[in-house]
Amino acid sequence: MFNTITEVYDWLFNQKKLNKRENLDRIKKCVELLSIETNYKIIHIAGTNGKGSTASYIKNILKLTNKHIGFFISPFVISFNERIQINDRYISNAEIMHYANKLYSFSNAYYKEYNDIIPFFELTLLMALMYFQDRSIDIAVIECGMGGLLDATNFINPDISIITNIGFDHMNSLGNTIEEIAAHKLGIIKPNKPVLTTVDDSLKNMFLEYANKLNSKITFVDQYVSDINVSDMTYFKYKGINYQSSLLAKYQAFNASLAIEAVKYIDNNITDDIINIGLSTNKWPGRMEIISKKPFIMLDGAHNIHGIEALVESLKENNFNKKIKIMFSALADKEFNKMINLLDDITDYYYFTTINDVRATNVIEFSKYTSKNYSLHNDFKEAINKAKTEINDDEMLIITGSLHFISLVREYIIVK
Repeated sequence: MFNTITEVYDWLFNQKKLNKRENLDRIKKCVELLSIETNYKIIHIAGTNGKGSTASYIKNILKLTNKHIGFFISPFVISFNERIQINDRYISNAEIMHYANKLYSFSNAYYKEYNDIIPFFELTLLMALMYFQDRSIDIAVIECGMGGLLDATNFINPDISIITNIGFDHMNSLGNTIEEIAAHKLGIIKPNKPVLTTVDDSLKNMFLEYANKLNSKITFVDQYVSDINVSDMTYFKYKGINYQSSLLAKYQAFNASLAIEAVKYIDNNITDDIINIGLSTNKWPGRMEIISKKPFIMLDGAHNIHGIEALVESLKENNFNKKIKIMFSALADKEFNKMINLLDDITDYYYFTTINDVRATNVIEFSKYTSKNYSLHNDFKEAINKAKTEINDDEMLIITGSLHFISLVREYIIVK
């Protein structure tokens, strides 16, 4: 019996699967044994980058229709509670403890019966589904954790699936070619159910063939996006209609367009005015998020090549008329050498740092891949404190490289 949220997290984060997931039998069995029903509309989202932003747009629009929108995302930036939401309300610590106590008893019984551990991600998903059921939600927006085909969320039968884009990430689990990674993402498509995507042209034939085999209507949303302009907002047209997003980046026009198409499918009575309100008021922490204007500090959760490419492109188009310095940290399993090579194109100075994580990278490794000036910091708080005193009015600091890293930075800067 857990009495504190710390006890819950000590247990939950240490539940690790015994073997690599090869099927969805365990999550299906758990859902059956817990009598979980998903008798609400479901939007299921996969992709390398953009899943969270797209999911957030959808939730922010649909909540304006006075419906209860369940929201399940991974990972989090602000707190664990961020993973499970209804409309804009995070699940509370008391509610987490309530469901954790139920799941603790259940997981122990499951282990005795099947000699198998229910891992962290599946326990978190079960918690979300139990919460959604008890709160009688109308629509769920569910983001894949990793991949798609064998992701624990893929046992669901969604009304519509979304695949944002595909790039190189999690290659140790998903494959070393873009086609292998794409095959995992495609696994979320269900027979006779529509799918939306913004994948690159090189993968469109592969997607079309796969969708046709399942009799699933596929929409390549990017072909309808035009007139993108990033200034105080991201302005764009989708199917000839003007929209604007509060999230500042060219790629956000594509994420927002996925959301537009999805909400119109789920609710054909929704108006463009409602959609524009949802897009223009959306907040998504850690995605080109300005957390300080003096000194000018922006966080971006780019944590792979594709994400860094998008960040660099966005900053080239709109660098706020400031020189760029970068604070960077990345986990050891990432292609940080290529990430730094891309960032070299927009900066002349780095603050390389690290975090307390078993997958963290020694800061010296980062310095091997740039000819630009840099300083090394084994404590990210020290790096932040130093940078704050050195960012001039004509400069900005971009903090990037890892979602886990920027979540720690965000908490430190905002709480401090």
